[in-house]
Amino acid sequence: MKSTRAAIRYARALILESAEADSLELIHDDMLVISETFDQNVELKHMVDSLVIKNSVKLASLKLIFKNLSQITLNLIDVLSQNNRIDLIQNVAEQYVLQYREIKGIQSATLITAVPVTKDVENQVLKKISELTDKKTTLIKKIDQTLIGGFILRIGDSQYNASYKNKLETIKQEFNKNTNALIS
Repeated sequence: MKSTRAAIRYARALILESAEADSLELIHDDMLVISETFDQNVELKHMVDSLVIKNSVKLASLKLIFKNLSQITLNLIDVLSQNNRIDLIQNVAEQYVLQYREIKGIQSATLITAVPVTKDVENQVLKKISELTDKKTTLIKKIDQTLIGGFILRIGDSQYNASYKNKLETIKQEFNKNTNALIS
C-alpha cells in the first residue's frame, strides 16, 4: 500500500517534469518500455527487489538496460536509487501510464474471451465502449479457455460477465438453492 502511494507520488512528479519539458509522450513511451521489460523479465524484478544486491549494482544495471531512454527517465532512476526506492521503478512506470491516459482522456478496457477475437469484433467492441463512455479506449485482449464461450469485459471498476462459465455457475447455484429448499 505504501509503495503504491509512493509510486503515485513519483509518477505525478514525473508527469509534472515531463510536461514542463514538453515530453509527455516521450516519457510515456519510456514508461511503457520499462513496464514491458519488467513484465517480460522476472529476473529483473527479483534483482531490483533483492535486499542482498547493492543499490549501486541495481543502478548500474538499470542504466545499462535502459541506456536508450530519455535523460528525464534516467534521472528518475537516479532519484529512486538515491532515495533507496529503486524497487518502485516498475510501479512508477505503471502509475505514470495510468496518469498519462487520464490526462489524455484515454481509458483501457480488458476483453477476456475463450478464443482469439477477429479485428472486426475488436473494432465493434471499441466502438460500443466509446459510444457508452465518450472516451477513447485501448483494448487489452486476453484468452481464458475456461470461459468455454462468451466474454468478460472490464472497463475501470466495472465488469460485464457474459461468459458461458458464469451462466453455468448461475444455473448451478439456482439448482442447488432450489434442491436445498425442496429437501428442507
